[in-house]
Amino acid sequence: MKHQLHDSCLRLLLVIALVLTAVTGYSQYLRTSYFMEGTQYRLQLNPALAPERGFVHLPGIGHIQASVHSNSMGLDDVVEMIENKAESDFFTSDKFFNNLVDVNNASLNAGTDLLAVGWWSGKGFWTLSMGVKADGYASVPKEWFSFMRDMKGIQPVDYSHYTRHIGHEELNLTTYAELAVGYSRQIANRLTIGGRLKGLLGMGNINLKVREAIVNIDMENLPADFDWSHPDPTQLIGCHGTASFDVDADLESSFEGLSLLSNADGYIDDMDFEAKHMGIAGCGAAVDLGLDFQVTDAFSLSAAVNDLGFIQWSKGTSQYAHSNTSDMRFDTDRPREFPYFANVAGSSKTLNLDLLRLEKDESAHKSRKTNLASTMAVGGEYKVLRDKLSLGVLFTNRFTKPKNESEITLSANYHPSSLIDVAVSYSPVMCSGKAFGVAVKLGPLFVGTDYVYLDKNTKCCNTLVGLSIPLGKKQNEND
Repeated sequence: MKHQLHDSCLRLLLVIALVLTAVTGYSQYLRTSYFMEGTQYRLQLNPALAPERGFVHLPGIGHIQASVHSNSMGLDDVVEMIENKAESDFFTSDKFFNNLVDVNNASLNAGTDLLAVGWWSGKGFWTLSMGVKADGYASVPKEWFSFMRDMKGIQPVDYSHYTRHIGHEELNLTTYAELAVGYSRQIANRLTIGGRLKGLLGMGNINLKVREAIVNIDMENLPADFDWSHPDPTQLIGCHGTASFDVDADLESSFEGLSLLSNADGYIDDMDFEAKHMGIAGCGAAVDLGLDFQVTDAFSLSAAVNDLGFIQWSKGTSQYAHSNTSDMRFDTDRPREFPYFANVAGSSKTLNLDLLRLEKDESAHKSRKTNLASTMAVGGEYKVLRDKLSLGVLFTNRFTKPKNESEITLSANYHPSSLIDVAVSYSPVMCSGKAFGVAVKLGPLFVGTDYVYLDKNTKCCNTLVGLSIPLGKKQNEND
């Protein structure tokens, strides 16, 4: 069971790390729904944009969203990477390698409502909600894959003076529960403001940061196509020289029930998670703020900022580890060292724990704080056909690591009745102009995506599905 858990952890980190595909979108919201008056999901982007009537979300069906975005790799690339086997390593494919950029960034987040309710009370709209969210990001430089290909002997290498400066790799995953209360109200003839206060219960966070990894090999007479993953000892005859790894990396973890396991040499080589011990590892708070201004009867402007907040992780659940590669050396004068060194150099794992050689810091007993990835949204909408049809422009920016994510979304929205809403959108930036969005609300059912895929190997994935129970009368019926 422990090995299965280890494989699952590594696979999850790999998926996050390379952007890898599918889960939450851009921070638990759907841009295509922003100007859909009949749906409550636009509240997720702007707490001032109240729907026409109240709603109830039941556990598991009220709101489920998942999405992922990468600046380089697509769905096919990720599937190939996850299904990697020793005899067909994904990184040996020229197609996969050529899709990479210098720094391959990824972002991921997902969310679902456990319970949510919204209702009109006089001129104000209240919401209470409880949900679970996951947020992740990753950054992996192309140099990691270049090094792995070199060690496979894919291209000729001059081992008499071989140096690779890799590093600058980071993986992060945060999961937490959210308890929120929100309120929006028209305070002037044309101005509506809204806010949402959130209490956060941190379930876990793990962050791996590789600041630098230097590979030095100075070996005379080593064949240029030497395969370190399947070394032939006879090829070492007549070779002389040294090789070394120098790594500067840190691992921070705050997960109730997660243990970092060390091997006989004292280096972390496994992760063991016991679900029965899972609990609250930290607490925090966040706030959402929004406004909507009706410039004219037909034209409006709106703006919001979401997830301004943090989680403080308890020292009792926090673990720390640092790399120690002081003895990662090989000298041909000591041939017995070669098998271990070759096993590390020839590894096909993107998350190569043997290379990082992380040692737990048993003296570190302190809490830690992480910030949420906040989001800014600015929109403009123009209505025609007696408010049945509107055209909208929305700019969003998510302040996340490793890099901010910005998008411009153009949309057309049709609202023939309180039971039907339809929207189509086009977002040219994040998916390289190769996708458009569609959202449909039919009575209590809502289905939408910001990306209907025009490219098989898409770099973007975002979907929201929800089923709500109407609550109370429409706003104008309460007046």
